[in-house]
Amino acid sequence: MTVICFFTIAYILFAIWFMKVRIAGHSKKDVVLKMLAALCFVAIGITATVLNPSVTAGVLLAGGVFGALGDLSLGLSHLDKEKKARRMFAGVFWFGLGHIMFCFGLIHEYTTAKCIPHLLIPAVIGILAAVFVGCKGRKIGLHFGRYLPVVVVYVFLLCFSVALAMSFNLYWNFENRQLRIFLAGILFFIVSDSILSKMYFGKQKHPALNVVTNHVTYYVAQWLIAVSILFL
Repeated sequence: MTVICFFTIAYILFAIWFMKVRIAGHSKKDVVLKMLAALCFVAIGITATVLNPSVTAGVLLAGGVFGALGDLSLGLSHLDKEKKARRMFAGVFWFGLGHIMFCFGLIHEYTTAKCIPHLLIPAVIGILAAVFVGCKGRKIGLHFGRYLPVVVVYVFLLCFSVALAMSFNLYWNFENRQLRIFLAGILFFIVSDSILSKMYFGKQKHPALNVVTNHVTYYVAQWLIAVSILFL
């Protein structure tokens, strides 16, 4: 736990430093600080996995690592206009892969013969959310352009992971600590992505408030998911 506390403090410091630099504008410095913050929460996940090793722990850790790669890809997209689209696609891909790992980890750990409906309902919710965003995105002020296909897939994965975490919590009557912590983390994740979508695909670009709320919710989400490994 001492190691986790150390990396948590470093995580907070690098995150605050990064946000301060990002508010001033995009630069190589903010990408480096973003990477250092990401390394801290990956280190927290690794430590939690070493302390409480299991297949599920490894899968959730992989999800966090993929999320870090996605965050880094989005950060790099601002530094080179010629490679922006490629890095944006890469960012969505890595984040999507992260949510696949999160879902697989939960399904591997908690699925029983009696809870099949608790898998089907989240899948339906994910599909409906993806269809809504794909069909009504412009009406809610989001213009995805060339990114629409990958965004639709990502929305499905994100909403499926949120609904799955809620569904398993309901099935286990909110008695499982790991599920409760994971649910809190994935809820912060969807809040972060909602803000991020307005920054990248809406009229709200990168004012200071959006930068802070987007990244604070994202960093809290990743920390909670990494720490939840301790309670598997």
